[in-house]
Amino acid sequence: MDVDTRRASLEAPPGAAPAVSRGPLARVLAGWLKRAEPRPPLVEPVAPPVEPPVKKAPAPWRAALSRIGGYGGTFVLFVALPSLASAIYFAFIASNQYVAEARFAVRAAQFETYDAKSGSVQLSSLGLPALAGQDAYVVAAYVRSAAVFADLPPSLDPRVIYSRPEADFWARLDPKASLETLTDYWRAMVSTYVDGPSGVVTVAVRAFRPEDAQAVAKAVVAASETLVNRLSERARRDAMAHAEEEVRRAEGLVLAALAEERAYRDRQGFIDPASQATSTSTLILQAMAQRIELQNDYEVDSRAMSPTAPTVLTLKARLDALDGQIDKLKAQLTSDAANARTVSASIAEFEALETKRLFAEKLYSLAQDALERARERAERQNLYVSVFVPPETPQEPRYPQRLALSLLIPFGLMILWGIFALIGAAVEDHRY
Repeated sequence: MDVDTRRASLEAPPGAAPAVSRGPLARVLAGWLKRAEPRPPLVEPVAPPVEPPVKKAPAPWRAALSRIGGYGGTFVLFVALPSLASAIYFAFIASNQYVAEARFAVRAAQFETYDAKSGSVQLSSLGLPALAGQDAYVVAAYVRSAAVFADLPPSLDPRVIYSRPEADFWARLDPKASLETLTDYWRAMVSTYVDGPSGVVTVAVRAFRPEDAQAVAKAVVAASETLVNRLSERARRDAMAHAEEEVRRAEGLVLAALAEERAYRDRQGFIDPASQATSTSTLILQAMAQRIELQNDYEVDSRAMSPTAPTVLTLKARLDALDGQIDKLKAQLTSDAANARTVSASIAEFEALETKRLFAEKLYSLAQDALERARERAERQNLYVSVFVPPETPQEPRYPQRLALSLLIPFGLMILWGIFALIGAAVEDHRY
């Protein structure tokens, strides 16, 4: 066995068949075929990547807390420092504020009326209770408005009252404050409350001196009463004006009726058609009585004498004249002619004028009574303020509430800071 065969047998793996000895030609042919086979490209071996160890992600709330923990500077700036400043202010700087409280009701006046039918005396109100309730809300709105300043006495100028030396720098009002600023400050220092079912108005006035609080509360109550008087004054004035206008109108009707009657009398030539009718009737009766006597004389003489006797002719002439007079008097009373000027037509026209005059006088009498009643109501106070809890001088300050505010302010600031911090943490969490 040659050298190559021996080398192949030695290099063969154990258990493999021994290689067959090949000659030189076979070895050349085997080398040529081996070179003709395709070879894979040469690739440098690459080491597999080494992955880092996977860490477990923290919980979302822990991530949020970790981000919030980075806002420590803002916590100190917006929570700790303001809380400390407010505590120092309420403990050592804030001025005492005293409260004077008054309670009153807006009521309608009552008066006695006599009922002629029942013979009893009843109480009646000049104003409706609902109107008094509305006036209570009007008074409450008036007290908190700038209109109340005009009704306060000059000695209680709010710019002076609320710029006392006792007031601290934060609560003090600027003596040169504008009307709008003064009104806002006044609404912060004066509060009102209206109890709906009862209509009771509660007014609470704050000031830096006890006597100032009491004085301002009294002035506010007096101004409220002045306002209530003004509210009913216009209604009373309008009622009086309406009643006076009715009286003037009724008086004009009476004067017109009297003028028409006077013109009628001047036109007819007598004062009372009824009296004229009575007089004419009396004359007719007298004439008819005379005619009866003349008729009797004429009947007797005409039988005893000749128809041409002077006595008979005289009686006949007197009878004819008396008949003409009677017919004329009857024509003055009544007539069938449409344009006849009779006493009956004058009576009808006069009675129409007289009825018109009586009606005008009745209206005038009623208008006078209404005017008198309106005057009585105007002299009374329709609405008035009934104070049942007058303002007293406060003994202890009620404001500021130092302990409560010192605890509430840090708590509120902490809540606000926590809300904004959570919002900021959520924004950063969505950014990555």
